[in-house]
This record gives sequence, structure tokens and C-alpha cells, in this order.
Amino acid sequence: MGLALAPKEPRAPRGAAPPPLAVLPGEAPDAGPLDLAALFGRSTPVELEIGTGKGRFLLAEAAAHPERSYLGVELQNEYARIARERAKKRGLANVRVERVDAKAFVAARLAPGSLAAMHVFFPDPWPKKRHRKRRLFDADFAAAAARALEPGGLLRVASDHEEYFASILGTLDAEPALARVPEAETGGWLCGTNYEAKFLVEGRWIGRAVYRRT
Repeated sequence: MGLALAPKEPRAPRGAAPPPLAVLPGEAPDAGPLDLAALFGRSTPVELEIGTGKGRFLLAEAAAHPERSYLGVELQNEYARIARERAKKRGLANVRVERVDAKAFVAARLAPGSLAAMHVFFPDPWPKKRHRKRRLFDADFAAAAARALEPGGLLRVASDHEEYFASILGTLDAEPALARVPEAETGGWLCGTNYEAKFLVEGRWIGRAVYRRT
């Protein structure tokens, strides 16, 4: 009996950019909302990290909270592979890391109210004006993120780029389904990522904020 092959990603017309990768291996190109209970093999609160990198934050959270499930999305194939291998080596059955485009994935693949929390730490700021359309945070993403969160679910964001962080706050403040949590309530929290550790050593500025799904 032969092995089933995953469907090929749709080919873009010559000269056009390929469509954003939003499906997991083995899924049809037009797959609907992802069944998170089936993905993890259990029904638990699910937290999503966008831009997992090598998995430092994701794996630490998964180890500390085995009663929850953690999904990481990472566009760089090598980083996704490393995070998966580290999760396997540590015996973390409550972790999945998938290589997808975060913006397309959140908009198209997450059912309303399916996440307990979302974490977005140090997204690429794309500082040049001609590249800013590539930024993750815009009005459409803010609406999609809010929709994916359960009532009371948290969106945590951090950035070392002051202009982009101000833009992120403006975008999230304008989303009616999200409310910023006062700093007095969140306290001086840390992300626990490799980038954060590096930036703290360098003494770089870091902005952090938490929003709650209303």
C-alpha cells in the first residue's frame, strides 16, 4: 500500500507571488476552519504563538501548563523543524508547530472563539515604507485575531521597534472587539523569547502590551 501524498500547493501564475501558505501537510488547498481538538487529540484551551522561532517561549509555556495545548506557526522551515525536534526531545505532547503564513492562517483557518490566547512577539517591523504592506498588524489582522479569541481571551504583543509598536497599539486600540489591559493589571511581564533575552542584554527598548477580547 503506497503512502498518501499531500496535495501540492497551488501554483501561482508566472510572475505572480505564490498564495500565502495557510494549510497544513495533508490538507486540501481549500480546507476550512482547523479542528484544533483533532490536531491535538484532545479538547483543551489552545494558545497560539505567531513567529515561534526555535521555540523557546512556546516550549517553556507548554512544559509549565500541560493542561493546555500550544500551537506555534513559523514561516521559516528550519526554525519550525528545530522547534518540533525540541518539543519531541522534551516529551511535550501538547505542542504542535506548523509552517504557515500567520496572517492568512489566522484569517482563514481559526474558528471564532477557538483560542484562549495569542502571542505575537517581535514581528518583523518592515521599516521601509514600500514594505509596510507586509507587516502582520493591520485592521484586517486585528479583526481576525479578535474573532479567533474566546471572550476574555488575551492577545499579548511585544516589539523592539518603537514606530511599529506605536502603529500596533493604534491598530489594536481601533478594533472594537479588543480592549487594552491596564499595565497595573498585567505587571512587568516578560516574553521569554530568544530575541527578548538578547535585547535585554543589549539594553534595547522593548514595548509590551496585552489586549483582552471583549
